[in-house]
Amino acid sequence: MRTLAGWTNRELVPLFLALTLLLTGVVCGCGNSGRAVKPEIMVFAGAGMRLPLNEISKRFNEKYQVEVIYDYGGSGRLANKILAGQAGIFIPGGEKWAKILKKRGFLEDYSPLASHIPVIIARPADNRIKSFADFSDPNNRIVLGDAKACAIGLATTVILEKAGLAENELNLKARAITVKQLVHWIENGNADASIVWQADALQSNRVKIIEIPRSINYLEIIPVGWTVKAKKEAFLYIEYLLSDEGREIFEQYGFKEVE
Repeated sequence: MRTLAGWTNRELVPLFLALTLLLTGVVCGCGNSGRAVKPEIMVFAGAGMRLPLNEISKRFNEKYQVEVIYDYGGSGRLANKILAGQAGIFIPGGEKWAKILKKRGFLEDYSPLASHIPVIIARPADNRIKSFADFSDPNNRIVLGDAKACAIGLATTVILEKAGLAENELNLKARAITVKQLVHWIENGNADASIVWQADALQSNRVKIIEIPRSINYLEIIPVGWTVKAKKEAFLYIEYLLSDEGREIFEQYGFKEVE
């Protein structure tokens, strides 16, 4: 058998290069396996739930070592992503799109998570907006959610119908595709009043909140659904959301427990 000392330099150089590449690959492979990549889940959620869901993902990650990736936006836009074939968890601002996606076979099922309460918001120093009745004053600039794009828009439509108030009776200046956009418009003085979720209003320190009479108000259930192709980790996340700890986080940010 030929010993290492019997090799010539010409023969040793390629051998050492090959060994170096082999060892590098082994070390890199061990390093990757040592840093096990965390599983990820995709969550499509209404923009108004950003604060509680961000806190939930932090706690969930620490507890289960699962990364949560959020896509925040209007419920209609997010639903269309799932209709286009994207898989994950769906937390819209209302039940409308959850029902549609389940009926079409894109959501396996969904469960109630919390409730939204609509309220009126205005600028703190604006004394012209004191009650729902001031909505019909032509001097007040009103902005509302788009019923086709976000859950607050649909809830607003129901409230106006209950109040017997037609939209053409309002000084309606614009429609938004997310509730956050409505809050920003009021905060910045681009409009005088709007209807948003109570949770979003409480998260802002630049608007005043005016309650809507219970006789015409409309509580919207926030569902959490999962697509037929959802990963197994998705159900662990949903279980955490629906736990006492998950629900308490939502209540801390102004959401109401489902009755």
